[in-house]
Amino acid sequence: MDDLPIWDSVLKKLKGGNQLSKARKFNKLKLIVPRNDGYKVLPIPNYNKTTYKIDINNQCNCQYNVKTGNYCSHILAVSLYKKQREENNDK
Repeated sequence: MDDLPIWDSVLKKLKGGNQLSKARKFNKLKLIVPRNDGYKVLPIPNYNKTTYKIDINNQCNCQYNVKTGNYCSHILAVSLYKKQREENNDK
């Protein structure tokens, strides 16, 4: 799992890995779940234990998004998920 970034609570920033790789992994493992109020992103097995919520305004409750206001891997994962769904509906 060393290709995945992790939140360093001491430095208060992401370290290592690549957010896009992590976002793709969420999708590959089918961990994106649509909800009426947005999406939830289930944890990657053996990587983390937290389920994150992305609301309809594209805000995530993960530490990275809350602390920085920047897009996180969870928001990127949901964006990829939506794009894939749109492409499948166009076929």
